[in-house]
Amino acid sequence: MKKAFVISGLALALSACSASFKDVDHAWCPPEEAQVEHVNIAADALFQFDKSAPSDLLEKGKRSLDELIARVTGDYVQIERIDLVGHTDRLGSEAYNQRLGLARAETVRAYLQSRGITVPITASSAGESQPVTTDCVGEKATPALTACLQPDRRVTVSITGIRKGNKTQK
Repeated sequence: MKKAFVISGLALALSACSASFKDVDHAWCPPEEAQVEHVNIAADALFQFDKSAPSDLLEKGKRSLDELIARVTGDYVQIERIDLVGHTDRLGSEAYNQRLGLARAETVRAYLQSRGITVPITASSAGESQPVTTDCVGEKATPALTACLQPDRRVTVSITGIRKGNKTQK
């Protein structure tokens, strides 16, 4: 009888560590591992073409960032850090695109911080080095080429933290 009671108690204690009880702080539960969620935000939704200053943030971009802030504050129990990487298309020089990508990432960081996000946020640039388009033809900035290259202009957001219920996206 005593053995069955001990086993039942142990099983009950361990089941409290399951996802359905994660809103309760149990010291005997193993710590959850932080996971990384990746979010892409189109730079054209954030900024006017070839722009990066806070005054160049578009209303649609501000709404996208506000949705990201709601996700960060609502979906996570704990956030270790947020990493931002600015990307550009291949139009313009490599050095210019590196600076533009960094300026966009820094503007997004400043916006997040101005809205109360206090976790460490890094900002960096990949410039034109990580395109997602493969079939855009041309070198001159025509309207058609600019439109084709739009997916390359983005800010990648990587959130490292523990989601509520530990439901993560990789």
